[in-house]
Amino acid sequence: MDDSTRWRSGTKQLIATALLVVTGLLLYRFRTLLAPLIIAFLFSYLFAPAVGWLSRALHVRRGWATALLYLVGLGLLATTPAIVVPTVANEVQELGLDLNAIVNRVIRTIDRLDEIVLFGYVFDLPELDLPTFNFQDTMNLVDSTISPIAGGAFTIVKSVASGVGWLFFIAVISFYMLMDAERIGPALVTLIPTPYRGEVAKLGAQLSETWNAFLRGQLVLCAIIGVITWIAMAAIGIKYSVALGIVAGVLELIPNIGPFVASIPAILLALFQGSSYIGLSNLGVAILVAVIYILIQNLENNLLVPRIIGASLNLHPLIVIIGVLAGATLANILGALLAAPVMASLRDIIRYVYCKLADLDPFPPPPSFVSRLQERDVRAFLFDLDGTLLDSDDMAVERWATRLRPVAFLDKVYDSRRLARRLIMALETPVNFAITVLDLVGLDNVVLSMSDWLRRVCAQRAPHRYMAIDGTVDMVKALSRDYALGIVTTRNRDDARRFLSKFELEETFQVVVSRRDVKRLKPHPEPIRYACQQLGYAPEQCVMVGDTTVDIKAGKKANALTVGVLCGFGERPELERLEPDLILESTAQLTEYLRAV
Repeated sequence: MDDSTRWRSGTKQLIATALLVVTGLLLYRFRTLLAPLIIAFLFSYLFAPAVGWLSRALHVRRGWATALLYLVGLGLLATTPAIVVPTVANEVQELGLDLNAIVNRVIRTIDRLDEIVLFGYVFDLPELDLPTFNFQDTMNLVDSTISPIAGGAFTIVKSVASGVGWLFFIAVISFYMLMDAERIGPALVTLIPTPYRGEVAKLGAQLSETWNAFLRGQLVLCAIIGVITWIAMAAIGIKYSVALGIVAGVLELIPNIGPFVASIPAILLALFQGSSYIGLSNLGVAILVAVIYILIQNLENNLLVPRIIGASLNLHPLIVIIGVLAGATLANILGALLAAPVMASLRDIIRYVYCKLADLDPFPPPPSFVSRLQERDVRAFLFDLDGTLLDSDDMAVERWATRLRPVAFLDKVYDSRRLARRLIMALETPVNFAITVLDLVGLDNVVLSMSDWLRRVCAQRAPHRYMAIDGTVDMVKALSRDYALGIVTTRNRDDARRFLSKFELEETFQVVVSRRDVKRLKPHPEPIRYACQQLGYAPEQCVMVGDTTVDIKAGKKANALTVGVLCGFGERPELERLEPDLILESTAQLTEYLRAV
């Protein structure tokens, strides 16, 4: 670049300031477009993965995939209201009428109350002239006075949902965003100066993880909480269970505050109407309903949120509540709903800016696997058998894929081997859980004995070929010089022993934990903990090596280090989601990796 045409630093600052001012003025002038644009962006962000999957599966361009998604969406919008809306509308209307009657009954009771007796003392109450409660009048009052959240809800609905022009605008903008999603990101990256692209890309990935967890995860949470609430209320005989489930699902969008508000109508209904068939007093039913809502909330916080949303929105409840109120004040209902991811994004951006101002690395590399071994003083390695040491997974996948191939369209839409692999992985956890349940009722020995018998019959017809994964025999022998070794498998002990005997590894492994040695199977951590106990080490001093998500989950729950290998059923994206401490292409690379580092 010619130095004579290079801008001076003062000119650059002036131009940058002018651009910021002009951008601010444009945003203020066209602020009515912001809400529809944000909704269009959120819609396209939500459904971009679906468009990508359709494009790859049907081998068509993203434009055609987007059009197909729109057609399916329009079909659902056309048919769903005719099926669902009448029932839901009737329940909601009757729920409103019943809430009218309940609150009016409370008012009449208070109005007739002229004295209170407390510990032998009589307290006279003044006469009260309370007005009759009307649900619609109260809703009108809420609309005008209660808070910006309620008022904003009506504003957004009137300005966006009821305007055909705005809906058309959102649909068109979303269509082009979905169609060109793969080009928008790289185009924006080119605007960033080259030295900063790496850091900005990491910050963008961090922010994308936050919004992805919130938007898609929140929709899943809403559906799950709504269905659980509906089933729970119907199970104990509370009227309008469908309406209560919808209320719980919708209010789940407002973090922390929503679940508490959703419980109020259910508790009121239980208190004044009781249950249809449970022989408890109304007060007992109301307490039961409150306990159920508390249990659902605890289930959500301790099980669903960590699994569905993860730690990307790890915000203190007080910060979330303040953010919801601030968002409602600034941007009405849209601001309240998006308060949590916005606060989390601001946290990440402020942390990045602080690190740059303090000359710190904003994205420090995680500690290496070897350093973790040293920090924990690791003394033992535990191995899954199938797909980790024993090359049986590929044979199983091929058998399943062969059975799936007669369905002609599968190989065109989805690779049969990939589908077989996913089916086997999906079945592993429920099968292990079923065996655990059978153990609790005392039927596990019968079922496992039948399974072993079938396995022996099949072995007589087609004898087992115990094939070790290439390089694993030498690997475990080399590893055994420095570490204690164990096997944790869902196979029976005889199968494991035959494998070890064939490759002369009986003395190499100090412990073998089979499905009959523990009550709960992987992904429960009991097998890992039992193996560690047998070896005489704490789980923190052990490493679990396996090829499936079940192995990684069990190791993490036991607080052991985990290594995922891709020589069995495991696929990198599935294993990466669980964040094991190390992922290798093959188990045989373990000793090479330790030596290389």
